[in-house]
Amino acid sequence: MKNIIIILLAFTLTANAQERKEKCVTIKVEKIEEYRVRITKTNTCENIITITTMLEKDWIARKKKRKTRKKKN
Repeated sequence: MKNIIIILLAFTLTANAQERKEKCVTIKVEKIEEYRVRITKTNTCENIITITTMLEKDWIARKKKRKTRKKKN
């Protein structure tokens, strides 16, 4: 009986540890002009910083696509 409880406890601990993944990518958006934005993407796991600029209209369209993809999953 004790062995079964220990096995179940170990299984739940490993399952919880797998769920807690560190989020590596953070995105900051800064408005440069009225119609342009600067996107700074920082990947802390691999120490990569990517800076891009685009039209605000295009950025909003990308965000909308991401949101719909997340809803499907």
